[in-house]
Amino acid sequence: MTVISREQAGNPLSFASGVPCGLVHRRAVAEVLITDWRAAGPDTFECAAQWPRGHRLYRVRDGRHDPLLVAETLRQAGILLSHVAYEIPHEHAFLMDRLAFEVDPAGLAAGREPADVIVRIACTVGRRTKAQTSIRFDMDFRRDDRSVATGIGVVRCVAPALYARLRKDAAVAGTSPPNQPDPVEAGKVGLLDPADVVVGDDAQPGLWPVRVPVDHPVLFDHPLDHVPGMLVFEALRQAGRLRLGRQHAQPVAADMTFGRFLELTDGCAVGLDSDEEQGDRTILRVRAEQGGQIAAEGTMTLADGV
Repeated sequence: MTVISREQAGNPLSFASGVPCGLVHRRAVAEVLITDWRAAGPDTFECAAQWPRGHRLYRVRDGRHDPLLVAETLRQAGILLSHVAYEIPHEHAFLMDRLAFEVDPAGLAAGREPADVIVRIACTVGRRTKAQTSIRFDMDFRRDDRSVATGIGVVRCVAPALYARLRKDAAVAGTSPPNQPDPVEAGKVGLLDPADVVVGDDAQPGLWPVRVPVDHPVLFDHPLDHVPGMLVFEALRQAGRLRLGRQHAQPVAADMTFGRFLELTDGCAVGLDSDEEQGDRTILRVRAEQGGQIAAEGTMTLADGV
């Protein structure tokens, strides 16, 4: 059932301030990208988002916003609507089963002000029980009424008792992995700050160990008992730059499914198995694995000049 508040229906969207942090599962106000929402019809919504000109991790590069802001905006919008439109309780855990996006690089142009983005969202509720609810979000990102990106998110909202059973052997949230690999040189993956490097320098052919910086202010904005999906995307981006030898390549498309948790207490890695050239773009087959088992897999497309 879609819940449409009288206050939200029909009101113009505002970019004046972020929504409450808890509605997008963030602790830091600066990490909230969603500023408003409204219902547009049965199971259809619009969210306002603002992409900053300066960000701790997702920085403007060569005059364009970071494409991973699309993925993070998608993640936050899906969580927000799960709470406000579908009455998912705040104590439920959110598990991302799939996250996909594709961007038009020209639509990422950064100006002298933050980018105001309208996200049009169609929702499909799958099986819903007291223990869990599955929701699919199909999103169209628009600037100045022009589509600049599309995305798909599929999330499972899990009740505390069920999550406790799923995670009965998990580490305590915020636990640091026992052995972190030494990072690659920041410049080799197009970064300035070594603290943002999340791949290790002891790579095997096609496989890069992942660093899990549980004190990172963006990737671990709050304590978690598993490796977050956005860290996986960042590790794949950095490993892709290393594989291709193109330190400024950016992900213009990705489609990842997540089948297992990546645990904090065991080493994990990202693998890039093959590539396909399409003009100035390279399509990589990618995965994240731990203990010989694949936890996430899909594709990521990298391009220069984005």
